Amino acid sequence: MQLLLHKNKLMENLNTLEKIIPTRTPLAFLQGVKIETTDDHLLLTTSSLDMTLKTYCPAKISRQGSVILPAKFFDIVRQVPAEEIEINLDDKELRVSIQSGTACFSLYGTDAEQFPNLTAEQEWQQWTNLTFAAPEIMDILRQVLFAVSQDENKPSFRGILLEADAQGQLLCLSSDTYRLACFEKSFSGNSNFQPFRLLIPGKSLGEIARILGDAQETVACYFQKDEIIFVHKQYVFSSRLLEDKYPDLLTAFPQGFVTKIVLPTELLEKTVSRAALLAQGENRMIALGVRGETLQVRSNSEIGKMEEEIELTGKEGDDLDEILINSRFFLDVLRIWKEESVEVQFNGPLGPCIFQHRREREDSWENYRYLVLPIKPD
Repeated sequence: MQLLLHKNKLMENLNTLEKIIPTRTPLAFLQGVKIETTDDHLLLTTSSLDMTLKTYCPAKISRQGSVILPAKFFDIVRQVPAEEIEINLDDKELRVSIQSGTACFSLYGTDAEQFPNLTAEQEWQQWTNLTFAAPEIMDILRQVLFAVSQDENKPSFRGILLEADAQGQLLCLSSDTYRLACFEKSFSGNSNFQPFRLLIPGKSLGEIARILGDAQETVACYFQKDEIIFVHKQYVFSSRLLEDKYPDLLTAFPQGFVTKIVLPTELLEKTVSRAALLAQGENRMIALGVRGETLQVRSNSEIGKMEEEIELTGKEGDDLDEILINSRFFLDVLRIWKEESVEVQFNGPLGPCIFQHRREREDSWENYRYLVLPIKPD
């Protein structure tokens, strides 16, 4: 292998690839990056076995080759003094020289054959596929990703359920068993839509969100029974799917409400944030109550207490006796809420608290619901 390439282009790709490398693994070859050449590109791949990311960087190739380099390669590229980098591989010793300006490094690599292979493009191109605009998929992830469980003992809840029916209605669901985020969307012009049901690891979708950022281009998704592949610009990202043992959680949403209030989103977020400063215990517990046309917010701990009232802009139903809520769960949804006003439904002091917003368009609709279970008093 012998090639020339530009530092900035290479570093752009390495910064994205680096996050996939596992911090702990008995497999030493996974703690690095596989580099291989084509006629006019350098292909770079990192993997944790559960996730694999491949990208390419334009390069002037003089001699073909492939090798796995240790993660220190990332730091070397960051520190080289010149814009142009020359990479040479000694095929027998698997030693790579990295020359840039006045600096020259040597790294010993590992046989590239040890690295897990990404499913061949000729194969995944035949799978079921969907295409999204990047802002569209980012909008969906923004509304559900934060509610995914981090508990290793709840493997199903560490994933996000993505399901579509024959009419082209999409359901995206996440839960940590204390709260539940549900995004539903209809797609126009899908009379022969192919139904599917996938349980995608939340960690994988978090990586997709990181890769997409504020991109505007399209994202193609290819999937089969146990794997999903996302293609965006020069990136090909593969993830294993979780075994689908996801329960039917939609029945957790109540059919009605006892109390419904409407108030400015920003005002509610700032008030709850102030209450959270003195929230009690590991659950960051605050108390909410509805009296007449006001929402009462209260918190206390061993170091002090806080009380505040907010004037409502709308109310239906009864007053609400005090309900205890995890302030972090409450704030998580307010921080991603786009609308100026927020509708909150309560079902008594021991029933779930529901946030809901529905958006109608000429040929489609979106519906978002977020449920938080109250904290039961001792």
